[in-house]
Amino acid sequence: MKAPSVHWSDFRFNAGRLSLDLPATVRRRSSTPHDVLAAPAEAARWLHEAGLTDRQLRLRSAQVQQLLELREAIWAAADARAQQRRPASAALRVINRAAAYPLPVPRLDPQTLARVLLARDAFHSALSAIARDAIELLAGAEARRIKACAQPDCRMLFFDGSPAERRRWCSMDRCGSRAKGTASRLKRSTRTAAPRRGGAHSRASERPG
Repeated sequence: MKAPSVHWSDFRFNAGRLSLDLPATVRRRSSTPHDVLAAPAEAARWLHEAGLTDRQLRLRSAQVQQLLELREAIWAAADARAQQRRPASAALRVINRAAAYPLPVPRLDPQTLARVLLARDAFHSALSAIARDAIELLAGAEARRIKACAQPDCRMLFFDGSPAERRRWCSMDRCGSRAKGTASRLKRSTRTAAPRRGGAHSRASERPG
């Protein structure tokens, strides 16, 4: 995937659902896709920053591939639901398989009152949390709230939690701002290109024959 010229180091957790935050790690899928988990250790850092692990794990290559496979399965299934299509069985199998692992058990540390996640397999428990959230979203009535960003070069999937269900952008600070800027420039250029009243044609018609 070709990396865009802008800086992508920060993860985004604004899709409205944990399971949609994972597919959002591929930016601008419909134009110049950029995978923010491509660099070494980024997959483990994402799991930690998403609050799914107590510490940053040391993931093997096969584990990273599992996470990426789940990411693409969720994206395919959620995109299908957003377009009111039936998700492919292959994508659902990946999600169901990941959800089969037990969830971590949260506990409070008596000394620090910090949250501690107890799990025999921290990595697969993290995947299970993501997959189970995807299942709850895809199977429920709220699947209708899955939308794609209206910015043509973005198309990031997000959960529209607004009361009127009229959210159009993945983020007003990002794509919403860009869309408004584009619309404003187009409006100004249209005004500039419009012929003035009483222009050259009118003046020519007023000249004596």
